[in-house]
Amino acid sequence: MEQESLRRKLLGASLILVFALLGVPALAGEGKGYTSPKPGTVRIWDANNKYTMKHYDMRAWQDRANWSQVPHGKTDYLFRGDSVLEGENFWISLHSSPHDSVFLYAKIDPEATPGRHNELYRVFDTPTGLRNYGGGSQVCRILKNTPEEICVQSESITYERGGFKTTVITRYRLLGGKPWAEIQPVSQADEQGMHGESRFVLAPEANEDGSDFLDDSLRRPGDYVCRVPDRAKMLLDLIMDDDTIWLLTCGKAPEATKLNWPGSRFYAENAPGGWHAGWSRIGEADCDRVWTAPFSLLADKPAYIGVLRIGYWHYQRAGQSVQKDQPNTLNWRIAYERQIVGSPFPPGGSWRPLYPGMWRLVASIDGRYYTVTIIVTAAQTASTSLTFDSPATGNLEYVLFYLYDRTEETPENIWTPVDIYRQAVQRSQR
Repeated sequence: MEQESLRRKLLGASLILVFALLGVPALAGEGKGYTSPKPGTVRIWDANNKYTMKHYDMRAWQDRANWSQVPHGKTDYLFRGDSVLEGENFWISLHSSPHDSVFLYAKIDPEATPGRHNELYRVFDTPTGLRNYGGGSQVCRILKNTPEEICVQSESITYERGGFKTTVITRYRLLGGKPWAEIQPVSQADEQGMHGESRFVLAPEANEDGSDFLDDSLRRPGDYVCRVPDRAKMLLDLIMDDDTIWLLTCGKAPEATKLNWPGSRFYAENAPGGWHAGWSRIGEADCDRVWTAPFSLLADKPAYIGVLRIGYWHYQRAGQSVQKDQPNTLNWRIAYERQIVGSPFPPGGSWRPLYPGMWRLVASIDGRYYTVTIIVTAAQTASTSLTFDSPATGNLEYVLFYLYDRTEETPENIWTPVDIYRQAVQRSQR
């Protein structure tokens, strides 16, 4: 692998020099710039520039007029600049900065503008217990390139730490019309994480009784490790400042798999002073501790990260006294204090579920969590309130409400977390 990587680098450098002497663009084609995609297609772009500085925004986007699309069908392509992968509703930037892992961005408007970053941590668990992160991307190799499917193998920038030379290699597979990326481990790839920065760790149906597992960073001390139950199929990362769900899922690990620290397939660490991602802007004082990055242990199996943006979830402080099995009404209000691009909900205004389907309500009552399934019909999507029978008696502190699965009324173009799990994970296991 190292010899092949070196060969490609030397060949690329030689061709750049030859093209420069001839006075033509090196390797990258004509650089005609970004154009809107045909619906349901995926594409590979050459940014024609390497972005080696530390950055969180999609730095290549400002130079998109200079991008070159790698023609569909071409796999023997040598990148002049950074590789950029375009999915249905998101981007993956395989940038050249050693300071951070590669980034995923949701598209936030019809022009495909990238929104807030999601750092796709890739980690090598060394035999001595170190967690060596793979930063940036030094070599990208195209494995498949059709309008329906692209797959690019990326090598992180090589470095040495703790006596271990580290080059984490993963593959990024995107499918036309699908709102998720498949991340396949190749070499030194033991964990897949994402820079969630959320107040909550939410794993639907993960408790033994089928209720949702929920952990609130403000109820845990700094540096606490949340170990998600083994029943978990996915984690939903609720991003307040972009009204987004980042969905992290994977198949079951083989029974003989030995899980390294912390001993659970999914986990997250509570970070004191971490970036709050909007959770301090909901009128409830500072959110000074967040789950900065949920992780999945790969166990030689792919992980999948889904992107669900605008209207898929809601948080609301309640402060209501409730009685078990008695109806209780919530009048929905927006919590976040700034306007979100693409959202129909103004700050301080009312909220409503945008999509009919099977929703789940997680209610915090006297510090305990209860899960209630709510079927939202097409007619009920106009309602800015919800009445439900309380699962317990006590003080209803807050609720989380999110779209989980589809019903017959859910539009075909709306993806749910269960849709992603069925099509990404379950199909791959057949």
